[in-house]
Amino acid sequence: MREDHSLSTKRTGSKVLALLTGSTLALTACATSSGGSSSSSSASSAPVTIKLGYAQEFSAYNSNTSDGGGILANPLVLNQVLRGFVYFRPDGSVGHDTDFGSLEKTSDNPLTVKYRINPKATWSDGKPVECDDVTLTWLANSSLTGDKGFNAASTVGYEQMNPPACKAGDKDFTVTYKSPFADWEGGVFNWTSILPAHIVEAQAGMTKTFVDYAATPTSPDLAKAIDFYNKGWAFNAGQLKKDIIPSSGPYVIDSWAGGQSLTLKANPKWWGAQPKAQTLIVRIIADDAQAQALQNGEINVMEPQPQVDILNQLKQQGSKVSVQSGDQYSFEHLDFNFKSMFADKNLREAFALCVPRQEIVNNLVVPSNPKAKILESRFTFPFQKEYSASVAGIGSEAYDTVNIAKAKQLVTAAGKTGAEVRIGWKKLPTAPNKRRADTIALIQASCAQAGFKVVDAGTSTFWDKELPDGNFDVAMFGWVGSPLVSGNPPIYQTRAGGKGMQNNGYYSNPQVDALLTELNQELNADKRMALLKKIDTQLWTDLATIPLFAFPNLVATDSKIQNVKMNTTQQDVTWNAQEWTLKQ
Repeated sequence: MREDHSLSTKRTGSKVLALLTGSTLALTACATSSGGSSSSSSASSAPVTIKLGYAQEFSAYNSNTSDGGGILANPLVLNQVLRGFVYFRPDGSVGHDTDFGSLEKTSDNPLTVKYRINPKATWSDGKPVECDDVTLTWLANSSLTGDKGFNAASTVGYEQMNPPACKAGDKDFTVTYKSPFADWEGGVFNWTSILPAHIVEAQAGMTKTFVDYAATPTSPDLAKAIDFYNKGWAFNAGQLKKDIIPSSGPYVIDSWAGGQSLTLKANPKWWGAQPKAQTLIVRIIADDAQAQALQNGEINVMEPQPQVDILNQLKQQGSKVSVQSGDQYSFEHLDFNFKSMFADKNLREAFALCVPRQEIVNNLVVPSNPKAKILESRFTFPFQKEYSASVAGIGSEAYDTVNIAKAKQLVTAAGKTGAEVRIGWKKLPTAPNKRRADTIALIQASCAQAGFKVVDAGTSTFWDKELPDGNFDVAMFGWVGSPLVSGNPPIYQTRAGGKGMQNNGYYSNPQVDALLTELNQELNADKRMALLKKIDTQLWTDLATIPLFAFPNLVATDSKIQNVKMNTTQQDVTWNAQEWTLKQ
């Protein structure tokens, strides 16, 4: 799952952290191409350039590590650069990218899936996309290399696989699972997950392929390859090493002006229908400045965090803009740090009782989404038909209403009156988030009555430093994901070895661990929902996190652009960017 524009996590084969996320983290697509048209023609005779405004900057070509996977801007850029077998349609369902290849489940016992990479599939540097690439994907995300090995954002799904059955150079391969995997179709080998093995091998000076090491994943020969995979594709703003970031999609990353923009150009080696726009430019613009930039013609497309002021600015532009808003697999939450004073369950309860969830929703969300309500679940959303049943009796209602008297009693009994509570969040001076600042202000006012001194501890480095280092008492961010369930274990399961997970608060409950493992292996949808309800109930009992609200998506375009379609998952608005074009 991935978080919103300020922070993110993966929820594809892990949870969008997709990043929403899940999503995090859904549109109709053609029969021959994800989001494309089976008869899609080449770009119009006059080259088309489309500019997208986005608040966050690209940082890594590899979005599969716990570092690169936490930034939504990475898949936003890479959606059309690194293709895979599957993607998310706008409604959250899984689509097959037949430009890239095909897959077919051939057995349930053992779970077996056959894949075929398109014979035409070629990296933009001329090397074929082949079995060695998917073997790297499996190896890097399987946890077989141990704590000092590949730094995977999530190992879910891949760690249940046997090595892909193939040899170097093959386009066909078969995967068998050691145990069932609920998200076998959409949770692995998806967009942005398959990276060029030949680049890693060259950078590490390897004389063999990753296929050769499938049976010996802990070989010391892989040390340099692991180091490059973990760090070599992470870049400083504006740093671009074009020779090590080939494309397997319709676009290549062409240039990057740090803090300003990143440019994608049509990939001359792309074997599918040519993208309709020759050039896509991602401009780095703060959320609250995007509506004005759209009006001025500086950008054609924008996808900010939904905020009342932004919606009002767009409404004032009338028919000059087209606004898409709606449901999204994304929610705001507060996470306790179990290595802080909140290791004490009584203090977690006290804080949960003073957080004014209803006031936050009424003041900060309802103005832009009149149907908004307190979010009770961490796994289902109010727009899903399963929501009412999934939240009935899970224990969340005890924290819907502020209870200052009880909260104060618990704080006093613990001897923590006046204790400082640092709420950490990604606070960018260039991309202010008024909604989050206002959320903290409401919590400060309410929880002060219970004896807590709440401090706004937002920093520009929160995602990179304070969060992974545990330098916070409560973390505030949003997961962006999808309907897949396999993104949940990395967030709530006990951290093994202290790395490679998204459980930054170090919550731990053996019962939850076991239920999440069972969830990940359950192929029956009804049984998965029952398991999710059990897990949610236990998480409320333990007060591991406090969900606040689900928030809608928001995409706006100028009147000259067509085919831009909002996506409810962490696949993000660029999921079908190869179809964006000017109206004729």
